[in-house]
Amino acid sequence: MEAATAAAVGQVTMALPTLSTADANAVLEAAVPIPVRGAARFLEELAEHMATHPDALTSGSSLCPPVLLRLAEVLHEAGHPVVRPGCAHCGKIRSDLRQLRPEGRLCGSCDARSRKRETCARCHREGQRVTARRPEGPICHRCYRTDPATFETCAGCGQLRHPVVRRDDGRGLCMKCWQRPMHTCASCGKTAAAALVDDDGAVCHLCYNRHRRPRRLCGRCGKLKRIARNARDGQPDLCDGCYQSPEVTCSICSRVRPCTSRDPHGRPVCATCYQRHRAGEPCARCGKTKPGNARWPIGPVCMTCYTAVLRSPAECPRCGKVQPLTARGDDGAEICGPCVGFAADYTCKQCGRAGNPHSRGRCAHCVLAERVNALLAGPDGTVTPQLEPLATALTDAPSPFRAIQWIKESPNTRLLAQLATDGHLLSHELLDKLPPSRNQRYIRQLLVHTGVFEECHEDLERIPGWLEHELADKPAAHARLARPFLNWFLLRRARQRAAYRHHPASADRDLRRRVSVALDFLAWMDQRDLILADLAQEHIDDWIAGATSQRRYLIRYFLNWTTSRRLTRELTVPSLPRQEPQDLLDEDDRWPLLKSCLTDDALPTDVRAAGAITLLFGPSTKRLCHLTPEHLKFDDKHAHLVLGRHPVLLPPMLAQLLRQLAEQPQLRPQLSRVRPGPRWLFPGMVPGKPISTHGMTQKLNRYGIPVRTARNAALAALAADLPSPIVADVTGMHRHTALRWVAYAQRHWAEYLAARAEAVASREEAETRGGTQSAVESALASFEKFETPTTR
Repeated sequence: MEAATAAAVGQVTMALPTLSTADANAVLEAAVPIPVRGAARFLEELAEHMATHPDALTSGSSLCPPVLLRLAEVLHEAGHPVVRPGCAHCGKIRSDLRQLRPEGRLCGSCDARSRKRETCARCHREGQRVTARRPEGPICHRCYRTDPATFETCAGCGQLRHPVVRRDDGRGLCMKCWQRPMHTCASCGKTAAAALVDDDGAVCHLCYNRHRRPRRLCGRCGKLKRIARNARDGQPDLCDGCYQSPEVTCSICSRVRPCTSRDPHGRPVCATCYQRHRAGEPCARCGKTKPGNARWPIGPVCMTCYTAVLRSPAECPRCGKVQPLTARGDDGAEICGPCVGFAADYTCKQCGRAGNPHSRGRCAHCVLAERVNALLAGPDGTVTPQLEPLATALTDAPSPFRAIQWIKESPNTRLLAQLATDGHLLSHELLDKLPPSRNQRYIRQLLVHTGVFEECHEDLERIPGWLEHELADKPAAHARLARPFLNWFLLRRARQRAAYRHHPASADRDLRRRVSVALDFLAWMDQRDLILADLAQEHIDDWIAGATSQRRYLIRYFLNWTTSRRLTRELTVPSLPRQEPQDLLDEDDRWPLLKSCLTDDALPTDVRAAGAITLLFGPSTKRLCHLTPEHLKFDDKHAHLVLGRHPVLLPPMLAQLLRQLAEQPQLRPQLSRVRPGPRWLFPGMVPGKPISTHGMTQKLNRYGIPVRTARNAALAALAADLPSPIVADVTGMHRHTALRWVAYAQRHWAEYLAARAEAVASREEAETRGGTQSAVESALASFEKFETPTTR
């Protein structure tokens, strides 16, 4: 015994250098108690196996003696870095894998499934698992259960039945009389039948599936997931997502569907009916009657409260630890569960952080870090230094659950994973080679936002890549004209304008339309065997006359370029006549809409703010989308909004609404960025970008605020009450546009200009004579007749 113990201790300390000799003796004694018969032989087997396989404690192979299973379990519970062997078929980690096969040890269930199948001697069915052997031969499970020799009187009902369990006195109970023992789950606190009972306590089936059930590679999707059906009959392992239970008739809706649940009478219920007919009970936290998700010391809690408490751990006033507060003290104060003996542990097993549980005992932050590394891993399995800023920004996202969901479901992550796996150095040029798509634009802005790419005018710089894909099926002669037209004429002017604009110009749509019209015009010329040098005015007139829309008038830009390059003669494209605003929101409809935006709490805050600004001041949708908190000026008495050169006074209710919008947290998770950028009042789906003009228009229209007609009505009302210079200063529009609106409103301002000149002359005269107060009163009197509610 001493020699066997010394050999085993030597092998264990060699495999685990951090383990002392005394500790090795202690764990061996726990794994193989000395009084056990044959203990020396077990230790000799262990020493011999570990000498042959030095990595036996870290390889996870179950092709080993049984004593190694118990030793690995003892070392694992003590916190040593070992890998516990599992069943060679299903991967279930157990210390009683008794059956040894060439591929490793098997659990009882897998051993039964892997046994040789024979023909039953009673029912003569072929390919049956042998449950027992009788004088006539092997019999299957069905025949064994109906064998009279196995029947006895049930201790519960007194009938002659097959026993399924025995009481302490040795008498058996049939299946109807036996009731599964109920336990309090150590994870969720529910009282239910236990799926697993170990040293940590009992675990219900739901928590076992969430945290304890082994994971293996699914044979269909190839992902490491929980296995719902083990491989058998030539079928591979299937995970929860790939496995579909057999279709039966639902007992509630009578439809033939996959039914994974049962009602209290044991009848099948489909997933839809189960969710619809789940019994609810009052939640101990919010008081609403909902299906309970867990039972805490405070009582049953619904899913909403369960999530809110676990994702917001706080310091317990009794023990001082940061934990989810799932109980209440005698004084009604919220305290953590361990302070009242509640054994559920919501501490991450990987980082030790409390709260935010996600999967397999880990918090959402650790799961997010793991999935970010898997997403951005290169060919060598590690994240490249170029993508480190992006990995850091994703890992430090303020809402890890949303980031995990984005990685799992967003189609953008597939493109990002493909770019990372290829191992190429990422650049704007590499993305330009990809087909233009929303995913490509999102990934480009994501890389710019996190500092991987340099900042650029994305709306303009992505147009050359779009043109190359457009020219893929076009003649070479068209490509030789379209490329310089775009790059040296359209883009050059657009970049110059973008350099000094206060608001980014989304000119990409207009530029693409001009290039598309040019390509259509070249195709039209080929149909008529025309060349640029032969173009005459009648050809241009024919081109315009055949138009079904005003889109063909955009050919003027292409002809201006060809004329400047002396490719065509001087040609004229008629200008579109300026049209007056056709659709205006009626004043009887405009003011109720404005009142609804200012007072209706049922509307989203951003919709109320954007709708009120549009109905009052009529700014362009582009200017509205690019508003930031810096455009709001608050002082002790008043609040102002800067739309143009001068701030405009806000009504108190709108000022309060905008203050609330500026101070509320962003609804979508915002990634940290290397270079500081503006914080938008109306953020968009793309990181670092505001909501698009199309998205803002659709959102307001969805809530009954027609943007175009509301803006026209607001500008018409301003132009009717204010002169064009003030309209231009207040709304930020061009002075010529303001002049046209004032002309449309048909208000003559000659009296206003005369009154202003009179006021200036009176002020100068008062300053000369020292009568400043009388001059001010005179000026105010002269302006009084021109005051309107808007100017006040």
